[in-house]
Amino acid sequence: MEVSSFLKDLQLRWGAWMAVFSPQLVLLELHDDSLKGQSHSARSPGPVTIDTPLPPQTCRDGMPLEAEALGDLIGDLLARDKLINAYVLASLPPEASLCRVVDWPSADPVPENPIAALRNLDPSLNLPYALADACLDVQPLPGHPKRLLVAATPRKLVEAWEEVFDLAGVRLDRLAPAQTCLLAGLAPELTGLAASELVAVVAPGEEDSRLILLRGDVPVFEKILPSDPEELAAEFDRCVAFYRRQDPSCRGLTVFLSRPWDHAELLVPPGSPAPVEPFHGNYGSLVLQGLASPLVAA
Repeated sequence: MEVSSFLKDLQLRWGAWMAVFSPQLVLLELHDDSLKGQSHSARSPGPVTIDTPLPPQTCRDGMPLEAEALGDLIGDLLARDKLINAYVLASLPPEASLCRVVDWPSADPVPENPIAALRNLDPSLNLPYALADACLDVQPLPGHPKRLLVAATPRKLVEAWEEVFDLAGVRLDRLAPAQTCLLAGLAPELTGLAASELVAVVAPGEEDSRLILLRGDVPVFEKILPSDPEELAAEFDRCVAFYRRQDPSCRGLTVFLSRPWDHAELLVPPGSPAPVEPFHGNYGSLVLQGLASPLVAA
């Protein structure tokens, strides 16, 4: 099946499921310093009603440090919006997970249960913890039948967030790595890109920002950037220049923003033909859009 047809088929099936069962959902994007969220009913998202800063040291490096306070806050916010009985789909803080692109080593097709197969293979993923101590999210990269995006998160961190949602008294349906959600939200834009095309995804933040570079639709580079707009732009330029030196065969540059940002013009030098694609849509961010995507739900 062609990739575009595959995506379209998934979207149609997801839309049909949502229309028939119409569960009330909450999409929640977790960060060390903030929460952002919105409801999702049937086929359309509701407005962003949760956009709440967190006190310092509430979370650190993706790990919740004040579980009871966080649980109370999340429960109160959902009760306020009359969503306490909704199913919650949450993205982990981006610091929580590490992503690796893995080429399936066997001549056989990727198994139906790639997570179990990957654990049996136990490949070296250069993680700071053992694979046995990690929760894994494995997603096929569209157009690459034997290439997988593997997101690893320490099991203790995942269990800590599960405790937070248990204390909140809500129904947690899914915890997904932020990187997986981000790429799922961007998937329609990446479909059909040449493999040599350089793509930059910038996620501006209050305390720090993040950059993901892709070659076509395959992640190749990730870095934390400063939050100050001019410092962010300068570091962005250095990162792009660095990657081009490592991979001189890459071509072009398309820049996507993960959420609305008032300083997009700083990311492109004057006179450059490279466009900055502003964030559009009814979702609060690409991560929230990806949470609602069938690519994450699959």
